[in-house]
Amino acid sequence: MTVAKAIIPAAGLGTRMRLIAGDLPKELLEIGGKPLIAHAVEGMARSGIAQVAVVVSPAKEGIRQVLREMYPGGRLGPCELVFIMQHQALGVADAVSHCRDFTEREPFALVMPDNVLIEGPPVIGQLLPYFARHELDTIGAMRLTGEALQCFGNVGLLDVEVLPDETGHLFRVHHYSDKRREPVELQPGRAVLKGFGCGVFLPHFFDLIEEWRPRLTGEVDEVPVLQTLAREGRLLGVELIGRGFDAGNPEGFRAATAFAAGCGEGSRM
Repeated sequence: MTVAKAIIPAAGLGTRMRLIAGDLPKELLEIGGKPLIAHAVEGMARSGIAQVAVVVSPAKEGIRQVLREMYPGGRLGPCELVFIMQHQALGVADAVSHCRDFTEREPFALVMPDNVLIEGPPVIGQLLPYFARHELDTIGAMRLTGEALQCFGNVGLLDVEVLPDETGHLFRVHHYSDKRREPVELQPGRAVLKGFGCGVFLPHFFDLIEEWRPRLTGEVDEVPVLQTLAREGRLLGVELIGRGFDAGNPEGFRAATAFAAGCGEGSRM
């Protein structure tokens, strides 16, 4: 099963990064000399994606302008960029729902641009072989120790069942945790698997968004959709190769910036 289309949500408020970004959209903050949004787009292109929809808001027109300057004609090789407007910041799942017509009932890739992978193949490129083989919704995950986990948001901790696979990186997700305010504490030497803001999904993802929408207050988040897929045994996970950072919070952004400077490379989203 081929995947030709992808979505990058970039219309959120970015409140966690306001002290660092100021009035600049957080997606335009740079790691390794390149904006976060550009790392995400280029990772999609390297993964063989033909069309990428970047979801922006009226307040984030700067993202569209920067990408048009970086990629004249809205193209990066054979990969075409399109822009879709989310007029209200109503959450990631709402942003994705605006792309239903764009995907044309085809499977699609999804990447959050503030999750940065350094020193590894592009995240979607890592997921696509597993998705093609199993034809199930598939997310990427990182294995994190307690120290590294403190640089990530507290959502998407996974309970999993390892599946027989020659790579040893494939598992079935049984539970995907809610957002929480308190930090996650781990014993020294222990590690957890955490969702990394990327996935390849079947078209029913849009139906699940609309099933959940009437039951949610405030933002329409993707977490209930992923929890439903996990509860029904339809969600696979792949442990990603590379060093991952959550650049959507100050601690993670600083860590990613320092690591990229130390290794002298950009990210591999």
